[in-house]
Amino acid sequence: MRRTWPVALVALATVVMGGATPASGDAVVQALDSTTAKAAVCGSSSLNGPTTPPAGAVVVPAGDNSGVNLRQANTTYYFETGTHTLGTGEYAQIRPGNGATFIGAPGAVLNGQGLNRYAFSEQATGVTIRYLTITGFVAPHDEGVVNHDSGDGWVVEHNTIRNNSGAGLMAGAANKIRGNCLKDNGQYGLNAYKAGNTITGLVVADNEFTGNNTQDWEHQIPGCGCTGGMKFWAVNGADVTGNWVHGNHGPGVWADTNNNDFLIEGNLIEDNDSLAIFYEISYNAVIRNNTIRGNAWASGAERAAKGDPFPEAAIYLSEADGEPRLNARTSKIEITGNLLQNNWGGITAWANADRFCNSPASTTGDCTLIVGPTNTSQCSAPAIASEPLYTNCRWWTKNVDIHHNTFAFDPSAVNGGCPTQYCGHMALLSNWGTYPDWSPYKGAVIQQSIVHGSNNSWHDNTYTGPWQFRVTDMGNRIVAGQWVGPQYGQDARSTFDGGTPVPPAIAEQDFESGSTVSPYTPWYGSSLAHQTGGAHGGTGSLQMTSSQASGSAVALDNFPGYSGVVAGTSYQVSLWYREAVATMPAVTWNVRWRDESGTVLRTDAISLARKTAWTEATGTFTAPAGTTRVDWTFVWNASTAGPAFQIDDVAIRPAQLKQKA
Repeated sequence: MRRTWPVALVALATVVMGGATPASGDAVVQALDSTTAKAAVCGSSSLNGPTTPPAGAVVVPAGDNSGVNLRQANTTYYFETGTHTLGTGEYAQIRPGNGATFIGAPGAVLNGQGLNRYAFSEQATGVTIRYLTITGFVAPHDEGVVNHDSGDGWVVEHNTIRNNSGAGLMAGAANKIRGNCLKDNGQYGLNAYKAGNTITGLVVADNEFTGNNTQDWEHQIPGCGCTGGMKFWAVNGADVTGNWVHGNHGPGVWADTNNNDFLIEGNLIEDNDSLAIFYEISYNAVIRNNTIRGNAWASGAERAAKGDPFPEAAIYLSEADGEPRLNARTSKIEITGNLLQNNWGGITAWANADRFCNSPASTTGDCTLIVGPTNTSQCSAPAIASEPLYTNCRWWTKNVDIHHNTFAFDPSAVNGGCPTQYCGHMALLSNWGTYPDWSPYKGAVIQQSIVHGSNNSWHDNTYTGPWQFRVTDMGNRIVAGQWVGPQYGQDARSTFDGGTPVPPAIAEQDFESGSTVSPYTPWYGSSLAHQTGGAHGGTGSLQMTSSQASGSAVALDNFPGYSGVVAGTSYQVSLWYREAVATMPAVTWNVRWRDESGTVLRTDAISLARKTAWTEATGTFTAPAGTTRVDWTFVWNASTAGPAFQIDDVAIRPAQLKQKA
């Protein structure tokens, strides 16, 4: 989303691609049971500091501390019980020295009085803040109260940071943010951004984020992309583990623009107004063993009220790449072991065809990590139309691996009952590329890439409820059988309400609807009639009669044929037939495989020998390269006019399906 940071960015000469590994004990947590709020921090005794000061600490009494020197390096400050203030000036704040530690006694409150912008600022390193309640500060939009200047090596633990404007907390490299209550702040709980994009090795563990974005910035500045529980910008290596993220007025966890190497694990993310997890124009993430429930009801309902069919999701991947050329713990976007329950939607993997480096649709002004964030001008015409820039100048949404998750959806339990034309969707899609006029990604290029060419896969998942799927573009809403079928081939080995969905047939004809002979038409030397009674199945069948003593043929009238055929896929064609009027001649059933323009690529013939009782004829064929459509004809040569035969229950299906009895 658009960035409007108040601090100018420092240009990087080179891209830092090395994934940082947090210190031992701070890195990867074990798979957690996150269905209960283990990080129920706010108001808990875990926030109570020591009742006596540590040895050698400077004791800071309650009251006006504007006269206390709080800038000494390598000094421990102990804030006694009570309310502490820093003076009445707008810029009255604590500017800590390197290695300083600030500890609160039980009930120690640092209050900005609605006057001070920041509580802790400037770029000291190695600062520790524990057991304080920090409230009443009025940081401007896009700025933060604690660690305002994103100092490196800070440890922020067991604090309550609430009821402030802006972000409650900023972050720098190697920050450890653990066991805090970040509640009811005006914009974010946490905003992990640093000028120069140098944040690495960030740990955000066992915190509670709730009620943030009280000032509703997305409606004050539409499209700002600037709200939620926590937001990350250009962070290279982060572990977001064991947090309870709930009731925020926006997304829960949002990584926006050139983040890399994220672990989002063991969190309980629930009841946020918007997306639970938003991973946007970023790289290489593991999203594992989280419980995600009741999210995006407000944002989904807002879309539905406008008639907007975009699939609002619990997990939204927007131009998110698994990228092996960047150093990280994974080379994929891997989503596994999660429970998604009664969110507005499931997982949406989206790529905006018009959003790439140097495009006006990419509002941040950053380039990809592969080209270099500040090397935007390289992605210009005509060079961008050729490799390597054609590949390197965009975020594709590729190498997405979604497996072994549980997806539960009951529309009656979502927002009092949600309309299923808008909710309960998984999605893999893009838009028709239109601009700028020099874009090499116009038309269906990215739609085809994200669905068929980018190694994006759902598999081995468990579904309950009436899930639907939007594929290729927003207008293509399909059911599970189509999603798993050969056209898209998703969710191999997954179960849907305890079973495996049946991919739909390419065509099925049972002649039970009215008395029409459609979609057949006499080609030459023949006539057609719908028959009622004496059918193979049901009551209807189609009779083909020789109208002359020479060659006869019947064809379909739906040129260029039935769509949905996938080249290289094996299909079974079948029908039932019998003699209607003696003597039935030998008939050839010609199955014709066509490309999208209607050109016949191959014809497969099935012989129908004379049978007086209903007999099944079948054939199994692999659609040749280039096939997208199929049709067929019946051809025979009777010695006289009058002989006839009937057909019923005609079908062409993927070969793995059991044919109709």
